[in-house]
Amino acid sequence: MTVGTHSEWQIHMAAGGMAFEKGEYAAAERMFRGALKEAESFGNHDPKLAHTLNNLALACCSQGKHELAEPFYRRALAIDEMTLGADDPDLATDLSNLAAHFHRIGRYDDAEQFYKRAMSIVERRFGKEHIETARLMSGLAVLYCDNDRCHEAEQLYKKALDIRERNLGSKHQDVAESLNNLAALYCKNNRCAEAEPLYERSIAIIEITLGPDHPELAAALENYGDLLRKNGRTPEADAVDSRAERIWKKAGNHGY
Repeated sequence: MTVGTHSEWQIHMAAGGMAFEKGEYAAAERMFRGALKEAESFGNHDPKLAHTLNNLALACCSQGKHELAEPFYRRALAIDEMTLGADDPDLATDLSNLAAHFHRIGRYDDAEQFYKRAMSIVERRFGKEHIETARLMSGLAVLYCDNDRCHEAEQLYKKALDIRERNLGSKHQDVAESLNNLAALYCKNNRCAEAEPLYERSIAIIEITLGPDHPELAAALENYGDLLRKNGRTPEADAVDSRAERIWKKAGNHGY
């Protein structure tokens, strides 16, 4: 590996990361593919190669390109299983990325297995009250919710929200995610009065932390619009949906 090759990899990874944070997933994919081209020269066991593969897979998944993403995820996991210790946080990240992927494509049993493997690593390494544990709890809770295991999902959502608020403060982006997820669960179970203030808090936090044009705000607005429509508040729902659609069009992608 030459110095120039490493420098090019860093440039592509940084540019891809910035694009991903702004919700520009197609641009992120292009940058991460450029980084992968450089990383292939680092050797099959280099952790930078695994990191690149994971980022590229995430960018593909964010555009709904799930079939393209899975080989990248699996290759990253194989590299890290060979090179990292059994309790390494990067291995937990690989497992949770694959769990989320399996969830998206409807392979719920595989998703649960991988989430639980990842959570066992994180709990051993950092403890049950760590923010990374909360992240995995949240992912597992979404899975349970989609699989109609609503009581289990609610308990995990509440625990993740508590951990995040205590560790990150009430205005953090991760807190907004927990609020949105818990609200969606309440809405699904016709507990709309409990859901509405949670959606409103979530949207306010996302606007502050990610800005008014981020895809995550559009997704939260769509959820809120569904609640309004469910309650017969059609004009309000139409206005919220229109705002979400403008954000999606500006971002150049839609809800994956």
